[in-house]
Amino acid sequence: MTETTVRPERGPLRLTRNRRVALYVTAVGVWITGALWLIYHYFMQTEGPFGFQSHPLEKTWLELHAAFAFLSIWIFGMLWAIHIVRGWNMNWRRWSGGAMVAVMLALTISGYMLYYVESQLTADWTSIFHWVLGLAALAFFLIHWLSKSRPSS
Repeated sequence: MTETTVRPERGPLRLTRNRRVALYVTAVGVWITGALWLIYHYFMQTEGPFGFQSHPLEKTWLELHAAFAFLSIWIFGMLWAIHIVRGWNMNWRRWSGGAMVAVMLALTISGYMLYYVESQLTADWTSIFHWVLGLAALAFFLIHWLSKSRPSS
């Protein structure tokens, strides 16, 4: 009986140009539409005859945010298959990469909860958690992207 070892695929972890563009466009899209929704939701309300009214573009930003969020889940699957597992197996940027995976999972679960959980108290806390983590996700990405660690054997 021979012992087999699992080796990570060989080759660079760097994404192809098209995949990088898809990642960056999706990440910027989900971040900007989320930030714009926050601005329009909290700062662009107008006083109407029956109290405060939402700005008409608030719904548009939320719909675009949902579309980009859907794309980000697809991108995450692509990254998992060609970047994340290989990087983890090579022991490359594990802390920042692991944090990025945790952030993505937390945003996906909290976004799902915002859409499907009916408790107002849960929705209020989940909303705050989701947008704070969503805004901070940019910092997590930059830390991972700018990290200069090298794979260890």
